[in-house]
Amino acid sequence: MVLKLRNTIVLSICLALGGVACDALAAPPGGGGGTPPPSTTISKNNGVILVNSNVFNVPMISAISVLGTPLLQYDNPGAGLQMTARSSAGNAYNPTQAGDCAGNPSTLLSSDSNWTGSGTGLPAANGVLLSVAPRNYNEPSSCLGAGAVLPFQFDFGMTQGDGVVLPKEGMYLDMTYTRLPGADAIDKGQSEMPAAFPLADVLPLAYVSPDGINFAPFAPTGTNDIRSWQLGVNYGAQGEVVAVCTPQLTMCMAIFSSKSEQILVSHRQGASHNLAYMTLLAGSGSITDFAPHHGKKLLAVGTLSTITAVIATARSHVTDWGEL
Repeated sequence: MVLKLRNTIVLSICLALGGVACDALAAPPGGGGGTPPPSTTISKNNGVILVNSNVFNVPMISAISVLGTPLLQYDNPGAGLQMTARSSAGNAYNPTQAGDCAGNPSTLLSSDSNWTGSGTGLPAANGVLLSVAPRNYNEPSSCLGAGAVLPFQFDFGMTQGDGVVLPKEGMYLDMTYTRLPGADAIDKGQSEMPAAFPLADVLPLAYVSPDGINFAPFAPTGTNDIRSWQLGVNYGAQGEVVAVCTPQLTMCMAIFSSKSEQILVSHRQGASHNLAYMTLLAGSGSITDFAPHHGKKLLAVGTLSTITAVIATARSHVTDWGEL
């Protein structure tokens, strides 16, 4: 599947990289003109899920609330919900959608607040696309300060359910990596597609599912209460879904992949919040060419039974989930 991305000549990348000639940088495929990067939050609310992106001009999903209850709140450019990549150098070369470890945001090249490029038949009013020149997070072991803008284009699309094509408890996430000349190869096994940092004090219990139907507590330390885990330790699993839930299991937030992926979950301390971390990695192998590489995932909220139903609807409707 080729997403309908903005036909943007990435001048911001040229200016940031300096030594890379602008005419060597490829524009993403697709048609249509871009809009100037917004200076304010982009909000989408389908009546169940409220999503705020680009809060403080940090180009990621910054906050998610469900029926008025915050599940994810802005904390820092390393958190939120976003896509990242890494090279074989790991954390030393870590282009990150939102920005760097010092709090400097990545460059928002363009945005579309009425995006239909997901190819799912959902209304334009339910879609947002952020096209970003990512910064190196620049934290190989500790934060080294401002990270350089790296020669990539990250295209991050989100499309909320409308209650007809997809239940309102669901939201598609379309993520595309495009390497530009001068970029290191992407190590898919270290790249997050996506990473999410929900509030651990709201959603403390971790669950995984091998098939999008059957869920089990993820308890690598003997408990699935993330708050009791050692800070900063990633625990791995294999499956199609990772979820975090309230203690009563009345509300969960899950990310679904159409194929089994490596899952990581951990306990993190943010700048101002106690956080959970969960990610689905982008597969195995490397991306060495300059073509767009796309993956579609599904974010779903509600009880585990509601999430199972949302996943079933998405499976029956989507035929192309991308390669990643």
